[in-house]
Amino acid sequence: MIGNVVSERYKILKYLGGGMSSVYLATDIILNREVVVKMIKADPVDKEKSVRRFQREVESTIQLSHPNIVSVLDVDETEEYHILVTEVVHGPNLKEHILNNSPLDIDEVISIAMMTLRGIEHAHDRGIIHRDIKPQNILLDTNGRVKITDFGIAKALSETRMTETNQVIGSVQYISPEQAKGHNTDERTDIYSFGVMLFELLTGHLPYEAETAVSVALKHISEPFPDISEYRDIPVGLKNIVMKCTEKEPLNRYRHADDVLSALVYYKDVSEPYVPVKKEEQGKTMVTAVPAKEKSEPEKEVQAAPLPVQEPEKTNPAAEEPKKKRRKWPWILFILFFLLAAAVIVYLLWPRQSPTVSIENLQDMTVEEAEEYLLAEDLVTGNISETYHDNFEEGMIIETSPVSGAEVERGGAVDMLVSLGEEPYTMIDHTGEMYEDVEADLEAAGFTNIDSERQYSDQPPGTILDQDVAAGEELYPDGSPITFTVSEGVEPIPITNYAGTSLDAARTELESQGFIVNVTTEVYSNEVPEGAIVSQDPSYGDFLPGSQINVIVSLGEEPPSETTYQISLNIPYPEEEAEEKPSSSSSEDKEDSAADSDPEPVEAEIFIGDKDNDIKEVSETIEITEDTNHTISLILLEEESGQYRVEVDGEEVISETVDNE
Repeated sequence: MIGNVVSERYKILKYLGGGMSSVYLATDIILNREVVVKMIKADPVDKEKSVRRFQREVESTIQLSHPNIVSVLDVDETEEYHILVTEVVHGPNLKEHILNNSPLDIDEVISIAMMTLRGIEHAHDRGIIHRDIKPQNILLDTNGRVKITDFGIAKALSETRMTETNQVIGSVQYISPEQAKGHNTDERTDIYSFGVMLFELLTGHLPYEAETAVSVALKHISEPFPDISEYRDIPVGLKNIVMKCTEKEPLNRYRHADDVLSALVYYKDVSEPYVPVKKEEQGKTMVTAVPAKEKSEPEKEVQAAPLPVQEPEKTNPAAEEPKKKRRKWPWILFILFFLLAAAVIVYLLWPRQSPTVSIENLQDMTVEEAEEYLLAEDLVTGNISETYHDNFEEGMIIETSPVSGAEVERGGAVDMLVSLGEEPYTMIDHTGEMYEDVEADLEAAGFTNIDSERQYSDQPPGTILDQDVAAGEELYPDGSPITFTVSEGVEPIPITNYAGTSLDAARTELESQGFIVNVTTEVYSNEVPEGAIVSQDPSYGDFLPGSQINVIVSLGEEPPSETTYQISLNIPYPEEEAEEKPSSSSSEDKEDSAADSDPEPVEAEIFIGDKDNDIKEVSETIEITEDTNHTISLILLEEESGQYRVEVDGEEVISETVDNE
C-alpha cells in the first residue's frame, strides 16, 4: 500500500495503525498537504447499499466545523474499501497521554473534559452521535487542544455490515448499557462513554476489567459503577458528575452535553453527594408517590347557617296580636358564606404558578434573547460580565449564575457571562528582530497570511526594518495579513577582474568591500608572475558582500622537467679482508678459529652528484661483509648529467657518469 495513490490524489506514505479501519499518513498531491486516509472494508454482500449507507452517515460529518473536532475532508470508495480522509493532528491520543502522565492534575482533567464536551455538543446540535467516545479517539495537538476523531464511523459501520464474531460496534470498555444490549441510542450514549473516560482521566484506571469483551459488556449492563473515591480523593462535585453520567438508565443521566458542561463549571460549589437512582426506581423517576396515612382525619364539611326557627303564632280569643316581621339577615349571611366557600374551592383548584423557576440553558443566546426569557419567567437580569472566548461568538452567553437547571425564586436575578468573541492578537514592535523567528511565532499564534518585502540596508540580512501593522493594534490571526520590510543586507557591488594583479593587493581590495577571497589552487605560468592571480571566479557582475571570490594564483615559470634514474650497484668486499686465518689443531682452537673466520664489516661510502646532491659530499654510508648489491637514485634535470662514486675503506671501487639526454 505504501507509495500507492488512492482516489487519484492521496499518495500513501506511512502506516499509522488500525482498529475499525486501516489508517495511513498520506500526501494530497493536488493541494500538497498531509492528510490521514482511513480505509474501511466494504460489505462484499451488498456493496451498492453499503456505499449509500456509509456515505449518508459519514458525509454529514463533513459539515462539522469545530476547534475540538477533527475535520473530515473527503469521502470516497473503491471496490474493496470505504475511504475517509481527515486532517492531520500531530500529537498523542488521550489514551497515550493518560498512560504517560497519570495521575493528571485536576485542572488539566477539567480542561480536557470541557473541550471534549464542546466538540460533542457541537455534533449533537447537528444530530450526529459519536457512539464510540474513548481516549483513543481523542487527539491532542501540539498546543494541547482536544480534537475528537471518527464521528459517525461507529454508526456507519453498524449500518453497512454485520458485526463480526464477538465484536461490538464501539469500544467495549466505554460502551453504554443500551449499546451493549443492542437498544436504540441517543445523545446520552455519548454522555455515558464520556463519564467512563472522565473516570479514567481522574484515576488512570478503567472501571471494569474482565478476561473477555462480553464479560466487560455485561458488567456495564448489570454491575454498579465503581466508587471513584477508592482510587483517588477528588472533589464531591466531580464525583457526582461521574456518577450521574454513568447511570445505567439513560433517563437518569444528563440529557445534554451542555448540562455536563454547566456542572463542570460549578463543581467546586457542590458539597452534597449524588445519590444514584435505585434499580427498582429505574424508569419511574418522573412519578412522585405520596404515602397514605394510616388513619385519615375526618374531613370538615362546609355547612350553611341554619335557618331561624319560627315560633308558632299565639291565638287569643280576646284579641289578636299583630304578626312580627320576618328578618332578612340570615339569608344574606347564608349567601355570603356560600360565595366565600366557592371562592376558597376555586382558589384551591385553580392552577397556580410555581414560586420557583428551573432555569433553561441560555448558552449561545444573545443577551436580548435571554432577557425576553427572564421577563416571561418573572426573573430579572443580574450582572452582565464579558470575556474573550474562542468557542462562543461575540455577544453569545457563555454561562449563567445560577447555572441551567437550577431552581430560582421568581423575581430572582440571573447573572450572565457574555463572550467578546475570539481574543484578538495585540501586535508588538518587531523591528530589529529576525524575520524567520517572528514568522514562526506568528504562525504558532494562528496567522496564515504573513509576507515580507525585501530592502537593502546596512542591517544584517533577515532583520525586520518595518511592519505594516503598528504596535498595539489588535487583529485576529485567521486571514489577517501582516507584511514586514526585511533587510536584504548591503546592496550588490560590481566586481572587478583582478587577473594579473598580485594576490595580496587583490585580497586587500576585495575584503575591504566585504567579499571573501578563497585561493582554490596554485599553478605554474610563463605569462603571470609568481604570486599574481591567474584567473578569478566570478570575474564580473554584481554581488552582495559576503560572497566568496575564488582565485587561482601563479607559481611563476614552470621549472624544467626532471628524470629519476634507479641504479643498481654491486659493491665488492675487499679481497684482503676475505683471506682465511691460519687453523689450529685443538678443539678449542677450532672453535676460536670458526669464530674468527666471520668477515669483518667494512664501510662503503656512496657519493651522488645530481639535482639535489653534491658529488663532493657523502650521500649514504653502509657496512658490508661481502659483495653487496645496493640501489641508488639520481634526479637529473632536462639535458643535464649526473655522477656517482663508491669508496670502500677509503678506496674508490666504482665511479660512473650518467647523461640525461
